[in-house]
Amino acid sequence: MARYTQKPQDISKVLSHSTLAMQQQQVSLVQQLNQVLAEVLQLEQLSFCQVSCIRDGRAVILSASAPWLTRLKLQRDAILDNFRRKILPDLAGIDIEASPNGQINKLKVPIPQKNSHHLSASAAVALRAVAKGSDGALKQALLKLAQNADIKNNKTR
Repeated sequence: MARYTQKPQDISKVLSHSTLAMQQQQVSLVQQLNQVLAEVLQLEQLSFCQVSCIRDGRAVILSASAPWLTRLKLQRDAILDNFRRKILPDLAGIDIEASPNGQINKLKVPIPQKNSHHLSASAAVALRAVAKGSDGALKQALLKLAQNADIKNNKTR
């Protein structure tokens, strides 16, 4: 049987040239730029504006409202100077754009409403079967679940 002729490569070297690594570097760079932007604007956290990406050597800053857009444009030189001095010396410039669609806001995860889960009729039968072999509080809880499943299934019909 033939053996491999090449030594295995280190996984970090293989992944360092992947698109995933490039995306990770881009995200890290944007996070650093957002920290510097918060320092320049003297804010604890950015809620009305943020650096969204680096496009064609220029930092793109999104603003959620017209007043913030104006404030950012007035401080463009100070922001660019800080970005160049602290992170990217070869940054070509800054593009400041309005983002009225709420692209600035963090993702909000919808919270499911109480009792939003529906059990099927077969699940209710299975719960009753398990309840027959149980006793005490567990039996009562299983029967109550099975009864709730029957009630919900009757409402949807």
